[in-house]
Amino acid sequence: MIIKSERLFCSKPFTWFEVTQVNGIGEVFMCCPSWLETPIGNLRYQSVEEVWNGKKAQEIRRSILDGSFKYCNQSRCPFLQTIAAPVEKAEDVKDEEFKIIMKEHLTVLPYGPKEINCSYDKSCNLSCPSCRTEVIIEKRNRNQIREVQQKICKEAMKDAQLLYITGSGDPFGSPFFRKWLQTMRRRDMPRLERLHIHTNAQLWTPKMWKTIPDEIQHLVKTAEISIDAASSETYSINRRGGSFKKLLENLEFISTLRERNAMEWVCISMVVQENNFREMPDFVRIGKRFNFGVYFSKLVNWGTFSEEEFCRRAVHLPSHPKHAGLLDLLKDEIFNEPNVYLGNLTELKNCNK
Repeated sequence: MIIKSERLFCSKPFTWFEVTQVNGIGEVFMCCPSWLETPIGNLRYQSVEEVWNGKKAQEIRRSILDGSFKYCNQSRCPFLQTIAAPVEKAEDVKDEEFKIIMKEHLTVLPYGPKEINCSYDKSCNLSCPSCRTEVIIEKRNRNQIREVQQKICKEAMKDAQLLYITGSGDPFGSPFFRKWLQTMRRRDMPRLERLHIHTNAQLWTPKMWKTIPDEIQHLVKTAEISIDAASSETYSINRRGGSFKKLLENLEFISTLRERNAMEWVCISMVVQENNFREMPDFVRIGKRFNFGVYFSKLVNWGTFSEEEFCRRAVHLPSHPKHAGLLDLLKDEIFNEPNVYLGNLTELKNCNK
């Protein structure tokens, strides 16, 4: 239940189409599955339209329009905690399309997905403990992955303005996403304004970048680079299989791309846990060094930890023996700098006030 006193609106369920592997390849959510855990369908068995305007999708949209937000996890959603886009006060909504949706209480939409997150392939060159127990390069599920990817290309791209690759692995470490990036054509995505890359950046090298067509390179307007450390020692633990030295080299290259290709925004991100929270100030300094934004978030158990191990790592929990140390650290003025976004840790900083 939303505890904010203002009437809020979230545009996510009216734009977002996240295709995952959460309970099977092709399962679709209208937000991050950690923040809104209810799926709306599966592309392996349904068309894009059947999923996008299906019964469950309509129910979730209705929960936004009636102000209950009953499907949302407020303790995990950073936007509900901060009332930041895509969440805003209902009275402040400026978008004419959303105004009509609110006025007419539309739950069946006359357009297709506008923001597509491709998270149906877990293939990655690293095996980070917060995500997986071993390196995963999909082979057994390759036919299912291709089937879902082809359906997205044929049915979901006509109204898409944002394409997000990927929230489930690495766009360059996955043979499926890498080949798609290398073979994309602008004409097949007529309304696409932005291609967002979410990567560990180990493979985002000049050589790899040259394999991407120029017209697609220029669509890459934003990127998030998952790092989870500010030192080589911690990086070797939290980004198992990666090289901190190689990371810094690639960050230097990516910073030049930002200037040359007019990238609008690049951020580095850290999943905060027991073994890295004291590196948070240095992490901000890395972001400043490369002129990147900095994003922090709580640790989530995606099934890779036992309950005991998760509690040992999850320093954001009040029961954690080092929780008071995290609260004290968050008082540092460095976290007030404009390039820093505390995400769903915001409520912890606010409780210090």
